[in-house]
Amino acid sequence: MATSGVTVNAICPGFVRTEMASEAARNIAAKTGKSEAEATRWLEALSPQNRLMEPEEVAAVAVLLASEEARGVNGQAINVDGGAVVY
Repeated sequence: MATSGVTVNAICPGFVRTEMASEAARNIAAKTGKSEAEATRWLEALSPQNRLMEPEEVAAVAVLLASEEARGVNGQAINVDGGAVVY
């Protein structure tokens, strides 16, 4: 696609403070006997920043990628996960 002028990228979020993360915490709590708050803290600990990402952080990357300023960004997977890159 690079020669067509169309860029193709992927945004790869970690756990984001959304209903999906809340559901994950509920499922973890149900399966482990932990409280939902403990399960949420476990999800937060997966990020080196010890927090869930905010929806606005993911949206900001999407807006950037859709902008003219990002025309040179192509074929990238961009993690929005607080630095939780797994090797």
